[in-house]
Amino acid sequence: MTLRPFWNYYGGKWRAAPLYPAPSHGTIIEPFAGAAGYSMRYPDRKVILVEKYPVIAEIWRYLIGATSSEIAALPIADSVDDLPASMPQGAKWLIGFNLSSACATPRRTTSSGVKMLRASGRYRSAGWTVERRARCAAQVDRIRHWTVLECGYDEAPDIDATWFVDPPYQGRAGSHYRHGSKAIDYPALGAWCQALRGQVMVCEAVGASWLQFQAHASIKAGPNGTGRSAEALWTNSGSAGRQLSLRAVAEGGGV
Repeated sequence: MTLRPFWNYYGGKWRAAPLYPAPSHGTIIEPFAGAAGYSMRYPDRKVILVEKYPVIAEIWRYLIGATSSEIAALPIADSVDDLPASMPQGAKWLIGFNLSSACATPRRTTSSGVKMLRASGRYRSAGWTVERRARCAAQVDRIRHWTVLECGYDEAPDIDATWFVDPPYQGRAGSHYRHGSKAIDYPALGAWCQALRGQVMVCEAVGASWLQFQAHASIKAGPNGTGRSAEALWTNSGSAGRQLSLRAVAEGGGV
């Protein structure tokens, strides 16, 4: 059973995940986890999320530990300043991410873009709404067995697994994250990826050269799906990336 994103994250891979090879191992590890778009497609696997950004790590700790009734009782708000001071910080950050669309950090108030989506009538659930809250509440029991590790990618467990590595992309596209492209040693990351055991997929934009990436897919990008992103893939299985090369995602990206 596929789960939907708990929040829409900048550069997220939930919509694009079906274009990537399915996991061949019982354990999925996502370094640079973000909103875990790939794992959300395979939630019944053993999932290990590796996330350096404390905000996102805390959101996952909260979601993994929260009950459905606790999520369902969270207040609906257009500003985190209106939330009770006693609310868990992870819940506040979860709501903050939902106040915008495809952002890299949580917001304090509902963005103008989300308000426009609501007003259009097509996305009435945009923002932190009753519908979005209900979705989150209905899903948390499905991730109770997941694990989150707050650490760098190179501190992930050295085990055989399906590795979905989706780092901040080299250059401007990856500069928006709290721990973005300027902080990453890409040659070192490439060497680390090649040494991983199991099934390994590494995402990047077309043109990146720190691994031998293959053109993989053209996907809709941005909060409204109005742009496109030329995606590249490196995989240690050789032919898997080429078999899916240049397919297009029909739905919008950024989740």
